[in-house]
Amino acid sequence: MPKRNGGKSAESSAQFLNTIKEWQKLEDDTIEFSSAMMKKTKNPIIRMTMEMIINDSQKHKAMQQLLIDSITKEAVHLNPDELAMLSDELNKHMAAEAKSLRLADEAMRNSETFITRYILSYLIADETKHHNMLSKLNDLKRATVFVT
Repeated sequence: MPKRNGGKSAESSAQFLNTIKEWQKLEDDTIEFSSAMMKKTKNPIIRMTMEMIINDSQKHKAMQQLLIDSITKEAVHLNPDELAMLSDELNKHMAAEAKSLRLADEAMRNSETFITRYILSYLIADETKHHNMLSKLNDLKRATVFVT
């Protein structure tokens, strides 16, 4: 972690916290804008897109709050044993996400309409993101094994 401010981490600086809080407020704006658009249309594609954006923005706000709380309340920590005991489940989850990606890619290859491809592209992006998140947890699990 980069150190600044006389040995304090950069993340604990007031500037970092203010940046995260400002970003969090923008997520509120995004939720508001998306909700307003949903009220103006009955089109299922537009409504679905706005719902996805709202859900993502709510998730972003929760993650940003975790960052804020980890600085202002209690630091986030991860015990190597916590990941080790989840190893089997993590591997099963990664396999399921990999299979989802294969099925999504197959569906994309067999799709022909713009709307179908639009929805599938979002699903593929999400499944890819999930697989990458799990892979990073797995990498973290391996890294913590060597630290202890």
